[in-house]
Amino acid sequence: MTQAMYSLPRYAQIKAFIKNKIESGQWKTGERIPSENQLSEDFSVSRMTARRAVQELADEGLLLRSPGAGTFVAEPRSSASVVELPDFNHQFSFNNPQYSNRIVTLDAIAAERSIAFLLGLTEGEPVHHSVLVHSIASVPVQWEECFVSPSRVPAYLKQNYQKVTPQAYLDWLVPPSRVEHQLQAVIPDIAITGALGLTAISPCIKITRRHWRQDRVISVSRSIAPGASCRIGTELLL
Repeated sequence: MTQAMYSLPRYAQIKAFIKNKIESGQWKTGERIPSENQLSEDFSVSRMTARRAVQELADEGLLLRSPGAGTFVAEPRSSASVVELPDFNHQFSFNNPQYSNRIVTLDAIAAERSIAFLLGLTEGEPVHHSVLVHSIASVPVQWEECFVSPSRVPAYLKQNYQKVTPQAYLDWLVPPSRVEHQLQAVIPDIAITGALGLTAISPCIKITRRHWRQDRVISVSRSIAPGASCRIGTELLL
């Protein structure tokens, strides 16, 4: 430990130590780090001090905490954002007099393996599930499916989504500390093309969104919108 590190508060010394291990490659992505008890013993501090250091690094996205399993080195974040996503919460708001939605499904289901993995649950565990179609001026513009962890948002199925959208409710109840997005060009199935009023083979944009609160995943959503109506990014005139 350098002289500069010795001058830091004790929790900051632990943070610097962990960061150095990660940045030097000694601790790799997915590797479990020492427990809070071990860190408190190694640095001669209270467990609360060690916990503060670990939690702050988890909040920064460097560590991933899994209750009952331990704390692991998180996957590195992308250094730059390649696209600027539209503000759907602003567009799909009941403050917009042209906005409306249609609830297709609002129920509890058993989590499939892929959804359970993204939510940090076990396959087959119950999850809250919703499917809505968003419309502007009575024209369907987006199909949205959302999977929510019941233990983190227990009242999700009891909400009136004719007054607030699911994403707006989640962001209000559990403000995200991190949001992940993935974009993909797709040809949706018959049910989705029908809900959006599209022809059988219509290119669309699929946006997958994962909502984090500190080290816990709150929800995973999949939104599909017609490709012809989507413009993502800043203005570029050619």
